[in-house]
Amino acid sequence: MPLFKSKKSKPSLAAPAPYDNSGAWPAGGPDRGPNELHAAPHHLPPPAGAATHARAGLANDEIQTDEELPNKPYKYAPELSKTGINVGGLPVNVFGLSELTPSTSRALRPRVPDVAVVIHMHGRGGSADNEERIVRHLWDCVNRSKAHTQRQRLPLGDQAGGDQREFLLVSFDARNHGHRLTDAVGQKGWKQGNKRHALDLYSMIRGTAQDVSHLVDMLPSYLFPQSDREVVQWCVTGKSLGGHAAWHVLANDPRVTVGVPFIGCPSYANLLADRTKTSFVTNGPPYVPHALAQLVRQTDPASRPYWEHDARVNPFYGKKICICSGANDKLVPWRCSREFVENLVVGPTQRPSDGLKVVLVEGAGHEVTEGMIEEAGEWIYAWMR
Repeated sequence: MPLFKSKKSKPSLAAPAPYDNSGAWPAGGPDRGPNELHAAPHHLPPPAGAATHARAGLANDEIQTDEELPNKPYKYAPELSKTGINVGGLPVNVFGLSELTPSTSRALRPRVPDVAVVIHMHGRGGSADNEERIVRHLWDCVNRSKAHTQRQRLPLGDQAGGDQREFLLVSFDARNHGHRLTDAVGQKGWKQGNKRHALDLYSMIRGTAQDVSHLVDMLPSYLFPQSDREVVQWCVTGKSLGGHAAWHVLANDPRVTVGVPFIGCPSYANLLADRTKTSFVTNGPPYVPHALAQLVRQTDPASRPYWEHDARVNPFYGKKICICSGANDKLVPWRCSREFVENLVVGPTQRPSDGLKVVLVEGAGHEVTEGMIEEAGEWIYAWMR
């Protein structure tokens, strides 16, 4: 049996197929075969009245501009609350805060559920606002998964939610993006005239990943100053630039245990080798200074012993990772990630039930499809409930 499977992407995708009510996930998460690549056949049904969209991202273009901001209501979770919080000078958007179960006296029972937080990072040239539709779709899918599980477990008519975790989605502007923009040229590639593209991109990747760890440090206190709730689990998702950064978070922060890199690459060295070639520049000074190459060798996620069956040396071991990419991606080609993914060890058997799934969508370019988001939402709920 081949290691990878994929599903072809058609020009017009129908709404996700109804969830297979005969098959609840086994304990620990969905089990679909070793390192299986596919588009999900078991999606939860979308909200009633939702229009069908094939894409949730931009085809073959990593640069996203403010022109992509929606001019109509969001398709998923349009009424979801959005709260702005300034975390020591870093503004963040928190989705779902108003939807949490109201906090009551500690003497009362049942106690409020614990909270799981998903932090999403946007793509190069975009902003947190540009990708709000992805965040709302993720929240919607996670909560549809939760509602489906509750309907299966609870007696008919019993609406008590038990002590299941509740979810918050968080987004923020990356370094040199959105409200933090200081140099528009720094967002661009070599073909667009930015001679420091390799430096700027890696700086934004690492800096944005460090921002996530800063939020893991500080955000619980800003969210719950009364200490009436506890954040018990963290997940990171990211698109393109954000997907690259997601790999850095997973490699460096043990508190983040679940991750979904969308159209990102764990090997900056491979990405540089490929992109310098397609951009007709030298993979060396002045485009790739020796100091940068040395830094990449020391800090790239692919520089870690990701193949080891030992959590003491392999930072990915024990983490739950769903990798989503387009088979026809020209900007972040799958070939740059393939060797890493094929040898990545996150558990004893490398099955999705041990925490690794790969979704490679044939016909998709550098874009995040709705099917990818549905896969991600189901994955997040399966490992964070």
